This record gives sequence, structure tokens and C-alpha cells, in this order.
Amino acid sequence: MPLPEALRGEVWDVDLAEFGEHPAVIVSANPLNRQLGHVVAIPITGTLGPAATHIPLTPESGLTRYAESYADVTTLQFVDRTCLLARRGMLALTELRRIEEQLRPYLVL
Repeated sequence: MPLPEALRGEVWDVDLAEFGEHPAVIVSANPLNRQLGHVVAIPITGTLGPAATHIPLTPESGLTRYAESYADVTTLQFVDRTCLLARRGMLALTELRRIEEQLRPYLVL
């Protein structure tokens, strides 16, 4: 059975060892997502946190679990592609850019 192919900026339901089934946004590069057995994702939370680490997301990307959703860049996860359960949608380009901006200082890039 072929592995699911997730693209950068997509929101997926994933089965995370630490969190259980959870929505997450894919942040790894598309060429690697197709070649490797895993993707890099940021779990989405409903908990407000510091603006430097919690990026607000709109429901247009398929987010329905929380009244307000945030991508918490401090919870970056490697996710085996077999743990990708269902695609929910795609972030707006402005949301993805904001995540990228906040990952740089967090990872010292």
C-alpha cells in the first residue's frame, strides 16, 4: 500500500505518539516529503500562547477541533507517513509564511 503524500502547508489529522490523533500542519519540503518515510509537522492546539511561538490559524484550512487554532512551533514533530490519517485542507500562504518566520529564531536558522 503506498504511503500518503503530504505537501508543505497542508493540514492533516495525524496519529502522534505523544498527543494521540491530532491536526497538524506539514512544514517539511515537498521533495523530501515524497522521498522519505516521514514528514515534519507542527501539531495544532486550541491553547493561546506567546505570539512568538503560537501562530493563529483560520478555520478555512479545515480546522474544526477548536474554536481558535494555533500552530505551536515549539512542538515540531517527525511523523511517520503511515501515521497520516486524513487530509483536512491547506493553510493560507500568509499563515505558512508566519510559521516559517517563527521557526527561524526558534531553530536558530
